[in-house]
Amino acid sequence: MKKSISVLLVLACVWGCKDKATAPGTATMRIFLTDAVAQYDAVNITFTEVSAHIDSQWVLLSNQTQTVNLLDWSNGKALLLGQAEVQVGTYTQIRLKIASAEVVWKGVRFNLTVPSGSTSGLKLNVKFEVAAGSTYDIVLDFDAERSVVTTGPRLNPNGFKLKPVIRALARALTGSISGTVINPADLPVAYAIAGADTVTSSPVDGASGFFRLSFLPSGAYTVSIADTSNRAANRTNVPVTVGTDYSLGQLTLQ
Repeated sequence: MKKSISVLLVLACVWGCKDKATAPGTATMRIFLTDAVAQYDAVNITFTEVSAHIDSQWVLLSNQTQTVNLLDWSNGKALLLGQAEVQVGTYTQIRLKIASAEVVWKGVRFNLTVPSGSTSGLKLNVKFEVAAGSTYDIVLDFDAERSVVTTGPRLNPNGFKLKPVIRALARALTGSISGTVINPADLPVAYAIAGADTVTSSPVDGASGFFRLSFLPSGAYTVSIADTSNRAANRTNVPVTVGTDYSLGQLTLQ
């Protein structure tokens, strides 16, 4: 399964706020899950374990079985998958164990094959330093659109496979971009683009028109918004600064 995983970013060291509740020589680690936009009705993943690797051992962050529809966790929302008090030091992997997965497409449910998902698990190669007394928040951006692969004709698939594409980020080293589309009736989607890479995307709320492109490393982005009526809006050189949200204000799709 290791060959099917793409980790798009490496975690950096996070100097979080001090946490007096932790024991000497330990820190609190929290793993969150978020997702971008996908074309499916639902992408349901059943997680059974979340752990992190240090010094040839796995540190358990959660062994609670939980089924998550990835599509529920976009537009700036993130689900806490697991947390624990951990020893300090250098962590080199995050492991997710998955018992089952399914995609719902046009009202039909398809099981997704997850090789080694429930045994050795999905291993994400990362590297980050944990210092004593701090809280470390790590966000896993599980890209459902890129992770679910169709089999058979693209417009009439006969099945689906799961090949996870996951961005792993230190939450404290990210910022966001938000805005409000004043004519959101035709299901617009917002995209954050860096160079040739679509880093993340978010649905625009159909009632309020609000969207937020979250968990972005600092830098300059192109924000592209398009709806199903081929109306669009684009903004270039949109700056992202760590720890802040950059508001684009009101936008009209034309």
